[in-house]
Amino acid sequence: MKTYSLMMGVIALIITAFLIFPPISLQNTPTISTVQIGNLVIPVEIAKTPTEQQYGLSYRASLDKDKGMLFIFEKQGLYRFWMPNMSFPVDMIWVDENKRIISINENVPPLKDLSKPTYYQPTRPALYVLEVNANFSKKHNLKAGDLLVLKI
Repeated sequence: MKTYSLMMGVIALIITAFLIFPPISLQNTPTISTVQIGNLVIPVEIAKTPTEQQYGLSYRASLDKDKGMLFIFEKQGLYRFWMPNMSFPVDMIWVDENKRIISINENVPPLKDLSKPTYYQPTRPALYVLEVNANFSKKHNLKAGDLLVLKI
């Protein structure tokens, strides 16, 4: 009887901990949307909260071939990005409040040495950043001035 009570107490504790502190995979269910540039439609995960933006694509083995992550900020700014805990290179497409591409950082590598970080930022204030796999921009001939249609 004592063993049964102890086991039930442990199970209750585990269930309570799970409800209070759910696994990260359940905490951050991604919001999926699309970005259209010309005829190109890109499924994207939305990173809108500070926590989602901080983690971005970190701790992932890869990003599906023709997908991306769209960072949405509350106001335009010269936001700085860096690539700690990344496993693959990306293109960073900086977009202004008019949904026009203002600059692209191509083939940004993962950060290997945290003591020597490299930071990336737009040439002028941006409201959005679209991260896609490296060479995606070149493959699809994306350039400054292209208009994005966001389906959020």
